[in-house]
Amino acid sequence: MSSRRPWLLAAALLAVVLLTGGFLSMRGVPWRSGSSGGGREELTVERAALSPGQIVLTLKNHADDAIPVAQAIVNDAFVDFHAVDAGGTQLAIDYPWIEGESYEIELLTPTGASADFEIEDADASS
Repeated sequence: MSSRRPWLLAAALLAVVLLTGGFLSMRGVPWRSGSSGGGREELTVERAALSPGQIVLTLKNHADDAIPVAQAIVNDAFVDFHAVDAGGTQLAIDYPWIEGESYEIELLTPTGASADFEIEDADASS
């Protein structure tokens, strides 16, 4: 039974790598809505505020309709998040960030479109 454990771990790791690769290959794909006549809809991150154990992102929706966030990824790891306000302009990510470290954040919509943001040299005062 113990000889199976390395193979199961390797299979699980391969699945995670393949899923991550699939998500990364969809980066930058514009989300198109049938109701807007094919117009381009985008979600961008304008800024990030850091507090202990949390990264709060201020979002800008360049579309007429609301764009939900399906997944949040920090440094290639899926993380928990929640809306800070009812309008969906702020999103709080639960993440134990470390001062001075850099973080790559990716938000995915249900269609696979993404909004990327990078924090260089994390500092709570910024």
